[in-house]
Amino acid sequence: MGLTFLTPALLAGAALVAVPLVLHLIMRRKPVKREFPATIFLKQSLRANRRKLRVNNLLLLLLRAASIAFLAVGLARPTLRGAGWLGDREAPVAAAFVFDTSPRMLLREGNRTRIERAAEMASTLAGKLPKESQVAVLDTAGGPRAFAPSMEAAAAAVRRLSAATPAVTLSDTIADAVRLLDSSQLPRRELAIFTDLSVGGWSDGEPPAELFAKHPDLTVIVVDVGVERPRDFSIDAVTLPAERIAAGATLVLGVVRSRLGPDASRTVAVDLVSEDGSYVRRAEKPAEWSEKGCEPMSFELTGLGEGTHQGRVVVTGADDLEADDHRSFTVEVAPPPPVLFVGPPPADRSTLLVKQAVAPDSMETAGKARFGCRVLDVGALEKAGWDDLVGMVLLDPPPLSPKMWGLLEAWVAGGRGLVVWLGPAAVSGEAFNSDASARVLGGRIDRVWSDRSGANCLAPSSLDHPILAPFRRVADAVPWQDFPVERHWDFEPGPRPEPGLAGPEPATVVMRYRDGLPAIVEHRIGEGTVVVVTTPVSQSADDRDAWNVLATGFDAWPFVILANETLMHAIRSREATNVIAGEPAIVRLRRRDGQATFVENPVGESFPVAVDQARGTVTMTETRLPGNYRVRSGGEADSPARGFSVNLAASATNVRRLESDAARRLFGPAARVARTDDELVREVNLERVGAELYGWIIVAVAAFMAFDWALANRFYPPVAEAPT
Repeated sequence: MGLTFLTPALLAGAALVAVPLVLHLIMRRKPVKREFPATIFLKQSLRANRRKLRVNNLLLLLLRAASIAFLAVGLARPTLRGAGWLGDREAPVAAAFVFDTSPRMLLREGNRTRIERAAEMASTLAGKLPKESQVAVLDTAGGPRAFAPSMEAAAAAVRRLSAATPAVTLSDTIADAVRLLDSSQLPRRELAIFTDLSVGGWSDGEPPAELFAKHPDLTVIVVDVGVERPRDFSIDAVTLPAERIAAGATLVLGVVRSRLGPDASRTVAVDLVSEDGSYVRRAEKPAEWSEKGCEPMSFELTGLGEGTHQGRVVVTGADDLEADDHRSFTVEVAPPPPVLFVGPPPADRSTLLVKQAVAPDSMETAGKARFGCRVLDVGALEKAGWDDLVGMVLLDPPPLSPKMWGLLEAWVAGGRGLVVWLGPAAVSGEAFNSDASARVLGGRIDRVWSDRSGANCLAPSSLDHPILAPFRRVADAVPWQDFPVERHWDFEPGPRPEPGLAGPEPATVVMRYRDGLPAIVEHRIGEGTVVVVTTPVSQSADDRDAWNVLATGFDAWPFVILANETLMHAIRSREATNVIAGEPAIVRLRRRDGQATFVENPVGESFPVAVDQARGTVTMTETRLPGNYRVRSGGEADSPARGFSVNLAASATNVRRLESDAARRLFGPAARVARTDDELVREVNLERVGAELYGWIIVAVAAFMAFDWALANRFYPPVAEAPT
């Protein structure tokens, strides 16, 4: 902190403190001689009065001198200047303007977006910069991190700002700005952050307060351009049963939504992309919206032919923020994927429970089964053709030859899925285990654990894994204890290979039993997935040696879900056709004949992309524009087309305001916050010019004079005139 004077010449007025001194010397009251009989008493009283008068006179002298001195100092206009900004207002500074340009900055208030408001306040702030200052304009879209060549170039960069999917977080952009300011040769540095102070802007990244604490010489102004009470209808997510469904199946879309502002009614609709690229409405439902919470919605779409179908879920009507009023989706409709069920002979009997769980006869007859099922005895597996299969369920396999395990390993690595339900046919760890089996399963079996008390059962500790995701809606209501597991294999995931050495990756435990041992494990091989369950479901209900009642207990609906989800997870394509903006999209082509492949983005621009001929896939990394993309091979209009959808992350459109306490913790005590142009000018003046003390000093002068008047009347009351 430093004290300066805008008109130091007026300090000479402080010499007027001599005036009351002279007055006191001239106007001193002289003692009056009186003769009293009690001479000794009067002399003592005289001495006491003299001491009292001396103290009173001194106090009044000090008050009057202080009044004149403070008046002179006040007329000199002293200012208290902060240490962070320039002492000399005319010297150049190094300034960085950081802008949040996420899509939520398109929120409108008074027909003006937050980005437009930020640009206006940036122009006001730039007008306060001294000449020859260095200015850098940084935003979350990932633009250049450098000082502009001139003030005019910086102003042009501010005018060109537009909303875009964030390439970097706002916290990282601030860190880049601080590093850039540190590189400047100018001694004084200023940082201005233009943000809406919403929850979405600060959901990730390191709090800036920690960074600012390491740079105490940096002056920070946070320019708050947010809306105090935002209003917004938002489609937060659209859920699909899978990115690929069987032909003839019903597509069920789940819709998660939220509301900021007063309760309202608004219709939600589903549009599908037609052959000419336009959107055609397929369904709509009225809905109630409340800030306290919105009920989930669902739409069922039928009659979808084979091929790629794209669409969007939209909120109808006008809204202050349009970026979150719709979400896109892509789904592939194709014949049921062919899956082979392999079990001990007779296979029709040993595979019956699993096959009926994933593809009931009634569904197969109606042509609505999720899978195209084949059944095979395990002894005929080596001679069977597998190339057209996408998945296999291996029930209670016996010890297999290394050659057989090698064939399975190569088949899975090509992008297929294998589910293995281990049972009594494995015999023992010594007979079953081999290096080849460990490479496929990701581990080895040890021994059979037995618990005939009926207390052991499946006991998931969390439902985070995709296999267990369907259980989230019912959570603790799943009656796992009603399906006891009396026996199961102890499965030991293999050790992770040493860096640089070849070896199978160990399996990952998905679910455990109540006794703590692995129940379901997952193992990745190349592009494919293996799921291992350590207890069988190939034994009939009347088998006295049955290891469990997972599939044969009363109302065994948890088993039906597990059977479907383990197989779906295993055969799930490594494609990524519904992604968050900025993430890579992976699309498997229907043809890989080497012809050119083009991607058309949501605004109709087409550009070529490279094809991975070995995998037959296209990887698209430029996915910052939300919407539906089309992928076409060969460049012909009638060629088979695929596609993918890109949606914004939830944080990119979350305009809910930060609590005031959270904002203070976020930036720390060093940062000043300004919401209006007047506040911005005042905060800049406080930093660059300092706070003037004139008003406070005048108040002090008035207080001194009032105190002087009160004391003078107390010390020297009027003397009553003598009667005539």
